[in-house]
Amino acid sequence: MALRLASLALLSFFLLRAQSDVNLLSSEDVPDTPPPVTCPAGAPIGAVHLQVRSLTSPDPLPFQSINHLSEGDTVLYSPIEHGAQKRPGEVALVMVPAKHKTTNDFLIVTDPKPASKRQEWKIPQTISLAAFVYGPQGLSRKKVQGFLSQDDQLIAQLADYADKTSQTEALLAALSDNASSAAGMNSALNGFASQYGLSVQIDKNAPPAAQAQTLFATMNPQLATYDPLSSSTAGRVAQTASVATAAATLFFGSPIGLAAGGTAMLLDLRSIAFPGTQFRSSFAQQLPKAGLNLCGQRGAAPPHTRVAFIWASRIPNIAAPSIHIAASDYIPQTQKTPVPVEVAAVQWKYLQRSRAWALENDKGQKTPVTVLKLGNQRAIEIDLEKTKAPPGDYKLTGFWDWAPFQAIGEIHVRPLSTFTNAKIEAASQNQLLAHSGKVPVTVEGGDFEFTGKVEFKKVGDEFAVPEPVRFILPKGLRAGPQDSMDVQIDTTALDPGKYALLVSQQDGKAHPLALNILPNPPRVANLPILVNQGAATQHYVLKGVRLDLLSKLEAPGAKFDLGATTAGGAERNVDVALKSNLQPGATVPIRALCTDRTAAFTWADALQITGPLPVIASSKLSLPGGMAIAILPDEFPAGYTLSAMLDVKNIEPKSVLRLDCAEDVGTPALLHLGEQNAVSSLQQLSQDQLFLSYDTNTLPAGCTLQAVIDNGRGGRSLPATLAHMIRLPQIASFQLAAFQTGSEAAPEGVRSQAAPESAPSHILSYVLTGSNLEMIAKVGWDQDNGIDVAVLPTPLPGPGQQQSLSVNLWPPPGPHVMLFVWLRGEKTGRATTVSAPPTKAAP
Repeated sequence: MALRLASLALLSFFLLRAQSDVNLLSSEDVPDTPPPVTCPAGAPIGAVHLQVRSLTSPDPLPFQSINHLSEGDTVLYSPIEHGAQKRPGEVALVMVPAKHKTTNDFLIVTDPKPASKRQEWKIPQTISLAAFVYGPQGLSRKKVQGFLSQDDQLIAQLADYADKTSQTEALLAALSDNASSAAGMNSALNGFASQYGLSVQIDKNAPPAAQAQTLFATMNPQLATYDPLSSSTAGRVAQTASVATAAATLFFGSPIGLAAGGTAMLLDLRSIAFPGTQFRSSFAQQLPKAGLNLCGQRGAAPPHTRVAFIWASRIPNIAAPSIHIAASDYIPQTQKTPVPVEVAAVQWKYLQRSRAWALENDKGQKTPVTVLKLGNQRAIEIDLEKTKAPPGDYKLTGFWDWAPFQAIGEIHVRPLSTFTNAKIEAASQNQLLAHSGKVPVTVEGGDFEFTGKVEFKKVGDEFAVPEPVRFILPKGLRAGPQDSMDVQIDTTALDPGKYALLVSQQDGKAHPLALNILPNPPRVANLPILVNQGAATQHYVLKGVRLDLLSKLEAPGAKFDLGATTAGGAERNVDVALKSNLQPGATVPIRALCTDRTAAFTWADALQITGPLPVIASSKLSLPGGMAIAILPDEFPAGYTLSAMLDVKNIEPKSVLRLDCAEDVGTPALLHLGEQNAVSSLQQLSQDQLFLSYDTNTLPAGCTLQAVIDNGRGGRSLPATLAHMIRLPQIASFQLAAFQTGSEAAPEGVRSQAAPESAPSHILSYVLTGSNLEMIAKVGWDQDNGIDVAVLPTPLPGPGQQQSLSVNLWPPPGPHVMLFVWLRGEKTGRATTVSAPPTKAAP
């Protein structure tokens, strides 16, 4: 591509002196003269028209592309006009017959003719090689003699020179054409190098720019630093000009001779036909309207010696080529595309001389196209860049001189894909896991037959550089429509995130296809999920890694409700509701859907149905005897041994009874059926009845004691509340503090409290002894009226937590009345078994 960009500046780079000493003569039948041109090396020596007219056709063809030069044909010469100047000197033709009968006709040299006029030469017999000779100072010609013994060598040297001329002209034409493709440039470079015995090892898989650089370095070590991708316009121009100069310099050889091996030809030709002449090489640059600009080396000649420039061309005289279109015969619209062909070697060598190429449809309509022979690929390049060939199937046609020919096989023209619906296959997307190594990926939803490059890039990273990706087309490049392709993505060093696959066709435009590199999928360590038959909704906690990636769970006959994730994705709550009557022992697969994944994956046997859940239907407690303070129905005094009868369902021999506080305080207790020790006992009295005995000393006051039956994989029962543990005061004695008279008034503040209207106006002081007396907030003679306890209990000396508490009360309303106490936080007094002491002192 860089060579094409630089080629426009190639000719202008060498601003050599103008054609001041070369006069051009106008002619009525010669087209208008193009603007002056320059040469990459040497200087212009004259612009001319050289054509051939056949007896079979009145339309002349360019001499440089002629394939047959036979008896009766005419070579037409005319100088191209430039201003009012006239072309000096003389011109002649040197021809080698295809067959020479005697030693006198191995070389045909025409008489010199004025170069300023239109000239014609009739061809006397079939010619295999022709050379155009121009002498600015005229030509001194003598009759050709047949006494030389090296005539065959001279002819071989002329043929070698013609080949070098052809290859040099092809290379310089490619360099000067800004539309030259990379494939066409490489073909011209390889063809030129082969003519000079340059041994070039080129990696055919390397980019075209790299191949060109290898060849340039071989041609001239000074070009080893040539950079076809130089970002500097001046740099590209200078480097491209250097390539052209190197090619022309190799062609010219020494200043006084022809290309390699040309010295002997120089001497022979001078001795045979042009005495006193110094021959110099010349190559032609094609001009518009079939004109030729001849380039040669100028400069002084030895004394008494004329300078003559020679330009030679082989005439193959072979039949029209038989071209077989090989595989990869699908080409995209608006592009230059190489198409492999099969052509006989002798015809392949001169295939580039075919002309008037066209694509012909089944209706006989022809679309002109440009075709270039790619000598190093055994292929032809069909140029549709400026041709509006509609999609369809075509025959490739052309002309060999004036004779038409048609290639065998078809050319299929198709549009480039837009990849509007292209995407990564769902199954492939699920395999793209971070750090998992090389992953094969299928891309679908487009026509990939013209895909030439695939790259991979991270989205949203401004420093990311696209990296090449290996890809395989099912049929191969340009082998017909292909709705998928396979690529390989190495995820070893890739982190999870969004990426783009960049698919490029011959036009070089990258089409991004979105894909995700996924984190590894969630892994659950505690499968299967156990669900009891008959239960409405059951809770389960999944445990594993990356559980936060789960978006949905599905299973036949069940509904899942995913809850919150805890512990960094290590745990996930899930509620399960059975929607069908699955029997115990049944296992069901679960389909798990994850974030950013296009398909679910399946956990086999991940849901297991067990028997019905165990149930604690009811419980009955046995309260301890001798309690001084009344106990409410849902209470049990802490510190006593709890005895309870439990009515249960669906228990198993391995069932475990779990006792703990609903407030999640204290240490849970686990009791097995039949177990008995110093603090607990659990005995099965019948299939549906358990007897529990448990020392509550370890339970804190305020604990709501609940029981759960755990059947292991069979599930757990719902919690059943047994009792609310309460710490009750224990009263050992209740006595008057001292003898009281009826005239003592109630202390200030006591009368203000609610009291019976019949209560006397004075109070008595009493003393309670026992333990846990700090729980008492009030005392009174009924459950509705009480007096606050104003002091804290006082500890008594001796073992145990014995206390004494002073309280104030009105005198009892009658003998044997019972004391009521209010525990802290309660609004109603509790009855006790403690009676009022006598109010009179003993004698």
